[in-house]
Amino acid sequence: ILTEGAGDTPTSGNTVKVHYTGRLLDGTVFDSSKDRDELFSFKVGTGQVIKGWDEGIVTMKRGEVAILTCKSEYAYGASGSPPKIPPNATLEFEVEMHDFFGEDCSEAQDGGVVKTVIAPGTGLSNPRDGAVVNVSWSMSHLDRQLEKRTIKFMLGDGSAQGVVAGVEAVLLKMKKGEVASVTVKHPYAYGHVGNAELAVPGGADLVYRLTLEDFEQAKYKYEMNNAEKLEFAEKAKEMGTEYFKAGKYELAAKKYKQITEFLEPEGEEIDDNMDDDMDDDSDAEDKEPVEEKKVEKVVDPDYNKKSAELIVAGFSNQALCYLKLSQGMDAFKACESALKLDPSNIKALFRRGQASEMNQEFEEAIGYYKAVLEVDPKNTVAANKVKFCRNKINSYKASERKKYANMFERTNFKEEEPVKDSNKIKPDFSDDEADDEGSTEEEEAVPQDIEV
Repeated sequence: ILTEGAGDTPTSGNTVKVHYTGRLLDGTVFDSSKDRDELFSFKVGTGQVIKGWDEGIVTMKRGEVAILTCKSEYAYGASGSPPKIPPNATLEFEVEMHDFFGEDCSEAQDGGVVKTVIAPGTGLSNPRDGAVVNVSWSMSHLDRQLEKRTIKFMLGDGSAQGVVAGVEAVLLKMKKGEVASVTVKHPYAYGHVGNAELAVPGGADLVYRLTLEDFEQAKYKYEMNNAEKLEFAEKAKEMGTEYFKAGKYELAAKKYKQITEFLEPEGEEIDDNMDDDMDDDSDAEDKEPVEEKKVEKVVDPDYNKKSAELIVAGFSNQALCYLKLSQGMDAFKACESALKLDPSNIKALFRRGQASEMNQEFEEAIGYYKAVLEVDPKNTVAANKVKFCRNKINSYKASERKKYANMFERTNFKEEEPVKDSNKIKPDFSDDEADDEGSTEEEEAVPQDIEV
């Protein structure tokens, strides 16, 4: 050690930033980050550097300057690294530790969730979304412990059980038995509001000592048979409904999306008439006859029927959640997907109109609400929506006329107004189907029930 450092030392998985100068034992410099005026960065314990570095760097503190002497078996071995490093060379590295930090586990890679391994786990796999995890942690703020908890839950549903987003994010990067120290910035914890029950103040960054005790891995879609897919979709629908009723619309939308992702068939069927669209001038004699292979498809009418019903309900309910979240475009797309399978679905038809209305596309919304009336002529809510949208359009046109009228009044080119004749009847440009009283409010509440 040439200069003592301070604080803790890096652990496996940390990213370190160092300056170094590498020399042969005769003093010949073969490489230096200082010559490039650029710090060297790598992840410890992942084989990105020679073995001597992986083992020596974890003993250094921030600010420390040390000489790492690496025998050939801890450096480049019998082969060396021509032309600068000969075979079986012992190397000396003068290393200056500038900084190190844990793995950024946030999806946005913004440093909001940083993990430092305390004890590595076992196995090769990490739990994925939908896995059931058994976790324990202690959570602290400013060295004051605020929570100690053991919980078993499904990844993706943690917020329903009080698990912050940062903890869920880091669990996706952990292995069975792993212990980690996790710094969770407030946007991934309890935000600016905090948590009064746990005495977490608003804007608090938290530190978790987190242990992934065990997990039951979620199956991929291709690993499930038809019965398992339907069971999964039914459970997702039930949970989505619970979240929706609790006002947790983002979680509900996520659950309804799982239904469509797991049950929608992969890819699209090839059009049987595709060959007819090929170039007629192609030389048929140049093509060797190919024996047509017939692939027998397993037809399960009960599964196909139930699957289609769940997919339609999944898309329709996604649309309702997106409407609650004021995400009009997403709601519209979900409705379109539902209507491809069930063109007469009243709820999807109506919500498509609501989505267009939310996007200020009132002309289109009228057409979509009329589509509802074609299926259900007695649907008074859709009829009132048509009137509402017409009134919106008329109000907009009136405001535009007024705006341009005021614009012309400010010029000197205004023509002389003709003498008014009160005996003449004024032409009626109003829409015959518009509400007689010009009401812009619905008389009945819009149905907000979800698909069952």
